[in-house]
Amino acid sequence: MAQADQSAHPVQLLREAVASLEASVLLSLARPGKIAVHRLRTSTRRVQAQLELLSMLPGLPPHELQVRKALRPLKQLRQAAGRVRDLDVQRDLIRNEVSGSKAAPFPDPELRREARRLRRVLKRNGEEAADRLLRLLRKQHVRLPIVFGELLDALAPAGSIALNEVELIALARNCYRNRRLPCLPDATPQEPAELHETRKRAKLARYLAESAPQTFLQARHLAARFEALQQAGGEWHDWLILAEVAAVELGDSAMLPQRFTAHANRALGEFQRLLRYKI
Repeated sequence: MAQADQSAHPVQLLREAVASLEASVLLSLARPGKIAVHRLRTSTRRVQAQLELLSMLPGLPPHELQVRKALRPLKQLRQAAGRVRDLDVQRDLIRNEVSGSKAAPFPDPELRREARRLRRVLKRNGEEAADRLLRLLRKQHVRLPIVFGELLDALAPAGSIALNEVELIALARNCYRNRRLPCLPDATPQEPAELHETRKRAKLARYLAESAPQTFLQARHLAARFEALQQAGGEWHDWLILAEVAAVELGDSAMLPQRFTAHANRALGEFQRLLRYKI
């Protein structure tokens, strides 16, 4: 309908995000793998973004109890899927680090030994994380439609609420800015906790802006800017966590932790460069 093309309807957006999440859960149960886990993790974030959007709107019917009931399984699924994803990414980063290049086709034998040792540990951890995720999916795939059904029923009277593009953009920016950890007004975050929080807020704001109708071209452009920021922060965070894991398993003096730390520092520089541009 023309109205749907010209306005964003928050309750309908939540309904669509929940339907996508439920489909992702079923896919992960039927065909567990990297693609399914990625889709599941992304789906939880998109639902979270829509809940964030609703939290910024005035005049909604009472639904706080239903939100609390829905947030718990949502968080559990997001964390479990995120753990599986992180371990998959870490193993890929290690493999790429020692795969050789034209300049150095035969990496240092000690480096390769460290990589094999670390990948064995991460493979075992990944299998355990995947098992935990499957157990959680079997437990939650029946409960999710119930708790989100109750939430959507409570929000049904607000189904006609609509946002124009200017309003949606303002709310996406608020989603990014309002809950960042305290820092100087125009300063680039420096502490890992601040940077991590900023990365997460950029991700939520991206998914919120991406939910805009196709006709909201400025909102789509804003979503792309948030995505670039999120990806830069994600690269930094992946290398940072891998460096910490490698240091625990191999020792600070090993070759891989030092290389991973160097990668993290380079990625951090790019992340902070993007953070200096106001969104």
